[in-house]
Amino acid sequence: MDGGTKALSHLIKASTEELESLAASLQQSEQRYNSLFEQNPNLVYSVDVFGKITSVNPALKPLLGYRPDEVMSKYSLDFVSQNDYSKTREKFELALNGNAQSYDVHLIHKSGESVLFTITNIPIIENGEVVGAYGIGKNIMRQLRAEEKIAHLAYYDVLTELPNRLLFENLLQESLKAPDEMVAVMFVDLDRFKLINDSLGHHQGDHILKLVTAKLKEAVQDDAVLARFGGDEFTLILSGIKAENEALCLAKKIIDELKEPIVFNDVEYFMTVGIGISMFPHDGVDMDELMRNAYIALDRAKKQGANHIEFYTDEMNDQAFERLELESYLRRAIEKEELTLFYQPQVNLDEQKIYACEALIRWNHPKLGLVSPAQFIPLAEDTGLIEEIGIWVLNEACMQTKMWQDLGYEHLSISVNVSGRQFQSEHFVESVRDALNKSQLSPHSLHLEVTESTTLVNTDYSISMLKQLRKMGIKVSIDDFGTGYSSLSYLKDFPLDILKIDQSFIRNLKENSADAAIVKAVITMCEGLNLSIVAEGIETEEQGEIVKRFGCNFAQGFFYSKPLNKEHFEKLLTSRKFPLAT
Repeated sequence: MDGGTKALSHLIKASTEELESLAASLQQSEQRYNSLFEQNPNLVYSVDVFGKITSVNPALKPLLGYRPDEVMSKYSLDFVSQNDYSKTREKFELALNGNAQSYDVHLIHKSGESVLFTITNIPIIENGEVVGAYGIGKNIMRQLRAEEKIAHLAYYDVLTELPNRLLFENLLQESLKAPDEMVAVMFVDLDRFKLINDSLGHHQGDHILKLVTAKLKEAVQDDAVLARFGGDEFTLILSGIKAENEALCLAKKIIDELKEPIVFNDVEYFMTVGIGISMFPHDGVDMDELMRNAYIALDRAKKQGANHIEFYTDEMNDQAFERLELESYLRRAIEKEELTLFYQPQVNLDEQKIYACEALIRWNHPKLGLVSPAQFIPLAEDTGLIEEIGIWVLNEACMQTKMWQDLGYEHLSISVNVSGRQFQSEHFVESVRDALNKSQLSPHSLHLEVTESTTLVNTDYSISMLKQLRKMGIKVSIDDFGTGYSSLSYLKDFPLDILKIDQSFIRNLKENSADAAIVKAVITMCEGLNLSIVAEGIETEEQGEIVKRFGCNFAQGFFYSKPLNKEHFEKLLTSRKFPLAT
């Protein structure tokens, strides 16, 4: 073979190998394309320059319900929602001009349902000329529903389906953009709903709250925006009104609607509310001011009693500021040693001597002077400071009583008031045990006074707590007896030692009066239950004689002595006078 022939042979062989390699490469590319086309979970299709479908992948069937042969050679616009027709045509024409397009469009499922897709159009270019377009469609309905659900969760309360606080504030902001319109902002708070939750449990409480919500919707209708602010608080926006009276009428409708009992599990629950109202622009020109003032009005309404409605006044704001200032001072009262205890004697009428005393807290503030417990105890309850203050009182009272016992008054006992919040605390028994250990006071010398309403919040828990205290040797007394909700019926079930007759029955006590009949009946009942009785609020010798004649041997009140500081109480112990010096 000559050189030329040999070279030609090599060239042919090389060309053949390159062609085989190119064919293999093309085959591999086609397989990859087919795989991308056939196996793609998204809709993949192509159209010619007229918009006729020239190919479509099998994903068409699960996504839109059609077989590929049902759509071939048909116009792609035939499957587009009428509302998106113009937009789709415009985007397609831009793609034919060589610019890839991406947009959202509603395609029509074979069932007739509208399905939202994100479509991407890519021009098909052959020999420098656009001959059609590829389309890739991704079903975004699931994503859209997820986004809608997230948005719903962000703006609506899960339990009641009402607008939540965030949406309420956004809607209120919008309502205030019309400066010439009057807008009412209302806070509605359910009374004693915590009692339902504590008694029935939160799951049952949630069911009742749904029923309350239905009643509120019925009262409000389309007149206002109703929202759940949180817990058992609801808020309303009443916009475009002409006078305050319109807000008052709506508030009364709410109260009237709730007068009918809510029936759940064949039990009737009666709901009452407090309602506070502020008016735009009179009570504020921005959202924060209006909401703050409506809440101040609500606080006043709650203090007035059930089903009370209050409109905001400037005077309320002054009082709220004073309350805020008082709270600030109270938080520092213990560390600054501004709190002190006074002691009011409790006397044995038969033996005519002091057998115990009640520890009563006082607050002597350097700026405000002597602050009444009626002012700061409710504030301490509301803010949670009562637990810290209660522990201080317990420790101080036990320490001081032990000191007096060491001075020779070993039979002296101390009565300490326990707040509802303190009693319901899971750490209460531990704090009592700690106070006794620190002071070395015998548990038998400590009497704990709780109000009947406190024990009724959660009766099972209360009974368990009382049993623990009595097992330690501590005596438990019910304070203010006769002022609660079910005074007589529960006494036989509660482990108690002492009952204190409320001073409201003693104040006008005279022989053969109605109060005398009540006091005598209570004393007789307690004898049957083996309870000791203390009559509070004795202010005259006659009152003391009457309760003694009825069979009550223990009393306290101004007739015997007003509350005294520890120095004066100690002198009273030493004097052994009776009736006591005041």
